Amino acid sequence: MNAQLTQINPLTLIHRNRLLPVPGSVNVREGQRVAPEDIVAEASIPARHYLVDVVRALSAKTLSAAEKMITRKPGEVLQKNDIIAETGGLFSRVIRTPGEGRVVSVNKGRVLIEAESTRIKMQAGLAGKVTQVIPERGATIQCYGALIQGVWGNALLGCGPLTTDYESLSGELKTSAIGVTSRGAVLAGGTCSEAFLAAAAQEKIGGLILGSISSSLISTALELPYALIILSGFGDHGMDELSRSLLATYIGRDVSINAVKWNRLTGDRPEVYIPLEGEAHAYEEQAMYTSGQTVRLQTGAYAGRIGRIESLLPGVTLLPSGLRAAAARVVFGENLREIIPLSNLDVIFSNDRFIGAPDEGGVLWH
Repeated sequence: MNAQLTQINPLTLIHRNRLLPVPGSVNVREGQRVAPEDIVAEASIPARHYLVDVVRALSAKTLSAAEKMITRKPGEVLQKNDIIAETGGLFSRVIRTPGEGRVVSVNKGRVLIEAESTRIKMQAGLAGKVTQVIPERGATIQCYGALIQGVWGNALLGCGPLTTDYESLSGELKTSAIGVTSRGAVLAGGTCSEAFLAAAAQEKIGGLILGSISSSLISTALELPYALIILSGFGDHGMDELSRSLLATYIGRDVSINAVKWNRLTGDRPEVYIPLEGEAHAYEEQAMYTSGQTVRLQTGAYAGRIGRIESLLPGVTLLPSGLRAAAARVVFGENLREIIPLSNLDVIFSNDRFIGAPDEGGVLWH
């Protein structure tokens, strides 16, 4: 059975496509170094169009007559109440624009006007080098660094120096921890309250990394002006020890958050990037469940806990819920063993090693 892989990786090769949803202009070149805030590509998305039928509106007898009445050409920018077409003569009749817009086309006595447009600016999202330019769409950016993948994000980008401590990573962030030094910084903690989310917005932080958060705060999180990523799920279980140890290692380093919503079809998921010196191989993207793998539980009483698959159970197993599913015996700590359905397990890939918290000596995973 294919496993769901999650990266909590201290050093790996990262490459990400940053693409516009519609054709536009690309602002970078191959080989160029970019910062997370740099605009890789941008485009305008029309929000509304309207079609003016001059033949019908001015009762033109022929298409040729209607086209002579039209006073505008494609590409012209219009202001509210500008004249689009007029009959001329002593008692001239006119057609005016209802608002600002741009003439897209003039064809067969009809004028197509783009009334509004939204400008999309695609940021790099991480510090790295452009390895490929995709004409009119964007670019591929590559870097070496630490990578932590999460389970939920509020669809924003953020970056800044990582500001936290091991105690905050292990527990709940308090509003008293927010101060002048928090402005523009990326904060991290096990979990937090709604009051903390609001206080962080007032201080204009660069982003927020949490292990878990109450599901009742999802609507609040979606309205935040800064990027928020949840690493292990909803609830109050906090942050898993692997993510906690990795983040503690890089306190003070610049980090980037891409809090994109998890799309299991495209593979896009919320991530934290920490650019580092050095080289590494690209990480594995597919694997099968096997004995000995490090796993993290997604839901249930052990949500967010890190364990190890001791053995895969044959066939399907009858679970306490009454359902039958493929399952494994998972070991937590020294002696705790539980039967867990495979669908509730994330396999943690960390390049066969893990750098622990400086004061804990690190944790080695084989």
